[in-house]
Amino acid sequence: MPWMPLTDSVERVLQAMAAVPAVQRMGAVEGVMVKTFRKHADQRGYFLEQLKRGDLDDEGRPFISAQPFAQMSRSLAYARGGNPPELIKAFHWHRRQWDYWDVVRGNARVVLVDLREGSPTQGRIQTLMLGENAPRMVAIPPFVAHGYQALDLTDVLLTYYVTEPYDPADPDEGRIAWDDPRIGFDWKIENI
Repeated sequence: MPWMPLTDSVERVLQAMAAVPAVQRMGAVEGVMVKTFRKHADQRGYFLEQLKRGDLDDEGRPFISAQPFAQMSRSLAYARGGNPPELIKAFHWHRRQWDYWDVVRGNARVVLVDLREGSPTQGRIQTLMLGENAPRMVAIPPFVAHGYQALDLTDVLLTYYVTEPYDPADPDEGRIAWDDPRIGFDWKIENI
């Protein structure tokens, strides 16, 4: 799969991040939204609405961007065990595309990094739990790098919706190593 190179602005943000320890950059990232699912359950099982026009996020904001969905995909990450890493798939980012992630099987720690130069949360790192134990969806804006870590011995099945179809001739997909020292995120799981 072809990847686009880091832009000059992303390089500047990464360089600025390197000067501040990751633990000091933790918090909510501007524009990231979370929608917790409502399960309708009975003795036969359950039903939930993943995403529909008019949805609001947990803070009451419109959850779906004005741009329509262009593609729906599925990714399976095999559970490996160990600490760290269980399995880490990170980081990638987009120039134009919004991602809407729903972990439908297993549990994952999602890590988001604001790469937007001039953003009020530039360089900030946000973590979320998604999956069977945290049934919700996250909306990820362009230039917010994202990845995840499998948290248990169950494979992680991620279903995601995007606002741009994948085009190998003009990929809207950039990569940054999961352990890039400029981001400096510690993937270890703390035990108490």
